[in-house]
Amino acid sequence: MSVSTKHSDYLKYQKKWERCRDASAGQDAVHEKGVKYLPRLKEQSQDDYDAYRDRAVFYNATWRTITGLQGMMFRKPPKIEASETIKELFKDITATGINLQTFALDVAENALMVGRHCVFVDYPKSNAKTLADQKNLALRPNLVSYKAEQFINWRTERVDNATVLSLAVLEEKAEEVDSVDRFTVTEKMQYRVLELVNGIYNVSVYEKDKDDKDVLIEGPYQPQMNGKPMNFIPFFCIGVDDTDTEIDEPPLIDLVDMNLAHYRTTADYEHGCHFTGLPTPVVTGYTPETAGEKLYIGSQAAWVFPSPDADAKYLEFSGGGLTFLENNLKNKENMMAVLGARMLEQTKRGVESAEVAAIHRSGEQSVLASIAQTISIGLESALEVLAQWAGSEEDIEFELNRDFHPMPLDANMLNALVNSWQRGAISYPSLFAKLKMGEVIDADVTVEEEQAKLSTQEPVLTGGAGGRSADPITADTGGE
Repeated sequence: MSVSTKHSDYLKYQKKWERCRDASAGQDAVHEKGVKYLPRLKEQSQDDYDAYRDRAVFYNATWRTITGLQGMMFRKPPKIEASETIKELFKDITATGINLQTFALDVAENALMVGRHCVFVDYPKSNAKTLADQKNLALRPNLVSYKAEQFINWRTERVDNATVLSLAVLEEKAEEVDSVDRFTVTEKMQYRVLELVNGIYNVSVYEKDKDDKDVLIEGPYQPQMNGKPMNFIPFFCIGVDDTDTEIDEPPLIDLVDMNLAHYRTTADYEHGCHFTGLPTPVVTGYTPETAGEKLYIGSQAAWVFPSPDADAKYLEFSGGGLTFLENNLKNKENMMAVLGARMLEQTKRGVESAEVAAIHRSGEQSVLASIAQTISIGLESALEVLAQWAGSEEDIEFELNRDFHPMPLDANMLNALVNSWQRGAISYPSLFAKLKMGEVIDADVTVEEEQAKLSTQEPVLTGGAGGRSADPITADTGGE
């Protein structure tokens, strides 16, 4: 076996990932693959096929669905709880100028596109042994993003009654500047191997020589966390509904395949329109007097035939052939809309009550919610390792929005909530939470911040006997 050997599950899903990537990339990417997505017609020459392909239109429902779902996931900013020191790292989480929210957007895009994305917590290789050494060298941990296609091989083991990642092979592109011409940069492939050796985390980097043999170019070395070797690989797989190495089905694969089928139908439809759209003149009962004689069509040309039996007509297309193709296109477009919407669909269990129907609309048990939760778990785990590597033992909280549909409070509901609080039926924090859910109050405002703002205002007294003061400082007990 070679360092470039691919896992059997990788090979199983590789073609599906390619279809998802190409469909998301759009018409140019699909056109470029030629017969892979648009088979050649019988006895069709290359020139005729090129024209047939170029007339086809790729209606990119896949990418529109991905961006729409991604926008719903980030309709509200992620909930992040960490110390200010660690939050400073989040402003440049990759050490290349990318902040945490932008990084999370990229993870979400790839998870929606192919159903898998990977995050690696890395640390610059150095001789630093202590936190003091790290600070003196201005070293810091960072996150590295890997697409599903780059995580080519893996292995897991049972350690202390838990299944842990013991091998991860990552395919990377490295740039090499020409030694003579500094303006010329070439790309080469290399393979980063993360593995547990006798329970200790090791890193090695390989490349291929001209005979396709593995050549070790770096390592193996043992990264140190705060001066100590590590007993785990800081690498996290983010799928549709879990964070282990098992590959999930791409969530939009049915939409992708329908999108490509729609593309093939547009090719046939445009091909038919091209050859039947313009009337074709037909002349009968006339033999040209000279070889190669041409008849011209237009107001400046007249056809005079000596034979009284000669006739000229236009041959025009009739019948329902193109109508069937038009209906086929519309049906596929409707199916694509349904397949995209199912990302928000819940599993119904019996007759829905009003409350369950509301949950159904909010999509809290949808595939999209599952992906949002998995991304949250995966990134939270990676961020906790990053914090530990930065010398902090704090718990990090990272949670993506799962309130996909705005459900603003109407006037009646708002009045009812305020009246319930004023009468002591609910506490002020409960009222505050409902106002945030109804988007009356911004999602990133805390109850303490809101109380601080209200405490600077004049007290507002409610009318009527038994009414309560609206002072939030005293109203958060829920009753007297």
